[in-house]
Amino acid sequence: MNKKHKIWQSHLPGHAIGADVVKTKYKNKKTGKTEVGSDIGFAIRFWKRAVKDSGILEEFKSRRFHTKKSAKRREQMQKAIFWQRVNSKEV
Repeated sequence: MNKKHKIWQSHLPGHAIGADVVKTKYKNKKTGKTEVGSDIGFAIRFWKRAVKDSGILEEFKSRRFHTKKSAKRREQMQKAIFWQRVNSKEV
């Protein structure tokens, strides 16, 4: 089973963030026989990537404390001014 196939099988239908443990065949180094096992490490890495890409953790961290709307707007303006200056200096 290649990596793309494993990723495709790891998706849980109906769940935006979820990972299924896929059973894979591997060759035992000691006996040389082909065995079937679960790759829990791959499922955890897949789930972590899904959580990171969705931005849920960032949202939870930002909701730890309340910030006023004016403070959010001020911060957004300061970031925009900064990036505008950075981009104008590069050109």
